[in-house]
Amino acid sequence: MAIHDVAARFYRDQLAGSWAPSYLGKRGFDPPVQQRWQIGYAPTNRDSLVSRLRAAGYPDSLIETSGLARRTRNGALTDTFRDRVMLPIKDPYGRIVAFIGRAAESADPNVPKYLNSPTTPLYRKGDVLFGLWEARTTLQSGAMPVITEGPFDAIAIAIAGHDRYAPVALCGTILTARQVSVLATACDLRAVGVLVAFDADNGGRRAAVRAYRLLSQVAGGTASVRFPAGSDPARIMADHGPGILAALLCHRRTPLADLVVDAQVAAWSQRLRFAEGQIGALRATAAEIATMPARDVARQVGRLADLLHLDHATVTEAVTDALTRLISPPR
Repeated sequence: MAIHDVAARFYRDQLAGSWAPSYLGKRGFDPPVQQRWQIGYAPTNRDSLVSRLRAAGYPDSLIETSGLARRTRNGALTDTFRDRVMLPIKDPYGRIVAFIGRAAESADPNVPKYLNSPTTPLYRKGDVLFGLWEARTTLQSGAMPVITEGPFDAIAIAIAGHDRYAPVALCGTILTARQVSVLATACDLRAVGVLVAFDADNGGRRAAVRAYRLLSQVAGGTASVRFPAGSDPARIMADHGPGILAALLCHRRTPLADLVVDAQVAAWSQRLRFAEGQIGALRATAAEIATMPARDVARQVGRLADLLHLDHATVTEAVTDALTRLISPPR
């Protein structure tokens, strides 16, 4: 058995006697959900997993290389994850290659809420999407992929979506070109499009803008869910249930390109009362619109005209000029 499989079984064996089942239950993740996602718990002892892996015959060198343990300053081998809810990360072939650990709500504020496995020969966080293996069946049946920021967000959408959606989560803080490629291999993005369900905060909006620049080149349509301020899919399900989350996913969508234009204009917000600021915002945003797929351009020209209180022809001319500069070879 692979070393990560042994670790996953160890973590699952620790779940029942920990605080984790109660915490998961409060978030709407009942025992069947916990079993489906192979959720476990890493105990507080410094070397519980190391001891188990050694007993199973794994050498210290492999335990360390796997990312399941690390060396302390005095050279001792200690568990990477302690006192955390544990979620396995699988590659597109269903093999466990890493873990995400969620700290207790009572943890010290200095303790990271989420902890990822370190980079290993099997795992780079920018190459893998949490939940992609679990979503394979729904993706193959034509479900819309939904990209979330965190693993609990993906699980919440899986519960609320009833196979209408195929949720996956980033393993880092930003969507990468490699992750988009992996997702495009798993489904026909040009046919089904993609929905982005990031947190309703500044970080989530920045991540959505970056996601658009990657996804718009390969997906037939890109949209974002407008969640209430300060919320995310997992929190909405915990507070209001899967029905409300499903309704938001269906009825609170906006084109992802809207966020790109809004972010560009917002960068000029302090200067828009001056003519120079308005011209700067027009030129900068027009250059952004010029890079968009044709299907998104007309809507964003109209929105930019409204946002800057300019006539449609002026904005169209600015976008046309930006496109000309983009495609004209340098002299």
